[in-house]
Amino acid sequence: MNDVVDKEMIRRLHYVEGKSIRWISRELGFARQTIRKALEDAEPPMYHLRSPRPRPVTGHIREVLAQWVAEEQENKRHLTGERIYQRLVEEYGYTGSPSTIRRLVGELRRNAKETFIPLEFRPGSNAQCDWGEDVAILDKVETLVQFFCLRLGFSRMPFVMAFPTQRQEAFFEGHTQGFIFLGGVPLSITYDNLKTAVFKVLAGRNRIEQNSFIAFRSHYLFESRYCNTGKGNEKGGVENLVGFVHRNFFTPTPEASDWAELNELFLKRCLDYARTHKVPGSKMTVYEAWQEEKKHLLPLPPHPFPCYRHIEAKAARNQLVRFENNYYSVPPSCAGRLVVVRAYVHRVEIYADHRLVATHRRSYGTGEEIYDLDHYLEALYRKPRALEDAKPFHRADLPPVYHRYLAALKEHHAQPEKEFVQILMYHREVGWDALTLALNKALDERVYHAPGVRSILEQLTGKCLISQGTQDLSAYRVSRPNLKQFDLLGSCNNGRIVH
Repeated sequence: MNDVVDKEMIRRLHYVEGKSIRWISRELGFARQTIRKALEDAEPPMYHLRSPRPRPVTGHIREVLAQWVAEEQENKRHLTGERIYQRLVEEYGYTGSPSTIRRLVGELRRNAKETFIPLEFRPGSNAQCDWGEDVAILDKVETLVQFFCLRLGFSRMPFVMAFPTQRQEAFFEGHTQGFIFLGGVPLSITYDNLKTAVFKVLAGRNRIEQNSFIAFRSHYLFESRYCNTGKGNEKGGVENLVGFVHRNFFTPTPEASDWAELNELFLKRCLDYARTHKVPGSKMTVYEAWQEEKKHLLPLPPHPFPCYRHIEAKAARNQLVRFENNYYSVPPSCAGRLVVVRAYVHRVEIYADHRLVATHRRSYGTGEEIYDLDHYLEALYRKPRALEDAKPFHRADLPPVYHRYLAALKEHHAQPEKEFVQILMYHREVGWDALTLALNKALDERVYHAPGVRSILEQLTGKCLISQGTQDLSAYRVSRPNLKQFDLLGSCNNGRIVH
């Protein structure tokens, strides 16, 4: 049978004119088996290969190309057809045309293309987590921002929070603030293989997790799930959220005075998104579905997890503690001793003997020295001539009145630096604001000594100031008395007590 016309003629002769199969075979010359097939099926005739065509040029390299395509899928590195052709010529002596290779590679890639299964999550059953990176303007400075994304699976409710880092303390803080915002904890959270959670990737979905992450997960009682290596698409909901945040939260570039203001802006945009977008396949908005999902979330624990990293460090004799290539000051009693550094996202706390001794803003620079002038007042009182050149004094950023008052002391006092340090110590009882007001008044009234400033402070604050010591009392050790000396009190000489 040559074409569909012959097939139509056979069917018409048999079904319309009533001719038999024998008659049609004799008159048209077709085999009876061919006529029966035409009568059973009206579709155009199809050509079927009984065996694969020989491929003398490409047959021996098909397996090589199949392996290269599989490596592309695993490594996500796409080779061009021209590059594949060049490799085949160089490595395997291929003599065919480039178009043949492009056609074969296209066929192999289509066969290897991954398909996806639509997912539907029960309320509260799952959330997905990921990080993104973009640029914002903070305090008029262009700043690289790491943003944490958490998205509920059922309602698609997003939570986005900006950080200066992706370190573990930020990872924990993002979760903690996200749980508070979302109103509870999902039963499970899906991650890719973040180093802040995973210590080592094993075969399949097995992971050795960080001990600190296990403690965090135990605190909130959720289950952790992990994508296969290189399969971030397995948490496509949050992957889409990261792209949405790039396009909508960071376009145009957001501006804020600090991190707190930037995160308030992001929370507002999360709520705006929830009220204006619907859950795919549902008539509910994201906000409405979120209100329903809240009922199925795990309750928050009584206290949030302490989101910090801690290390032990030794304070140097210059009263500085090194942490992540930056230096933070401590009181003189800590010099030469081991201390514990607790690193939060935006601050550093330093403890000695389980007691908080210093709090500083956290630096993400390199080699920065961060001082608290109060930590050096005792040393400056003992070495007052070092005041003018002391880094802690230069970097304290004191109001101009302090420098004017120091200049006035130099004109009216024999030891102006020592008297000035004594005055600075008053802030420990009344605070810097009250001391600033007192110095302004002292200049107006021409009071140029520490007792006069203390009197002014007592008038302003209504409290009696305790005379400030000039030494760090925690450095003193009182020797035990020798109780045997009291035996001498009872000794007598001729009936008289010997004194």
